[in-house]
Amino acid sequence: MSKIFVVIGTTGEYSDRSEWLVLAFRDEEKAKEHVINATRRANEIQVTRPSQYSVAKELNEFDPNMSMDYTGTSYSYSEVELKEITHDHTRRTKRQFR
Repeated sequence: MSKIFVVIGTTGEYSDRSEWLVLAFRDEEKAKEHVINATRRANEIQVTRPSQYSVAKELNEFDPNMSMDYTGTSYSYSEVELKEITHDHTRRTKRQFR
């Protein structure tokens, strides 16, 4: 079984927490490296904001869809099984799909 490693971004806390998927890697070390780089860049952006409640205006090149609130942004990764599906090229009728 193959595994992939999905990088996840989060911001907020409790019921106001947001989570999003950033990228997936087949190599765990690359996922770890991406987490480190995205976190480092998010921290740089967080300290340049005029206040913790202002919107982050800079781009995180490691996560173009980054969201950030007063808690900042954090990254992690999760391992998940990758199921490779091979296509069966036999012809199927509509009835077979009902």
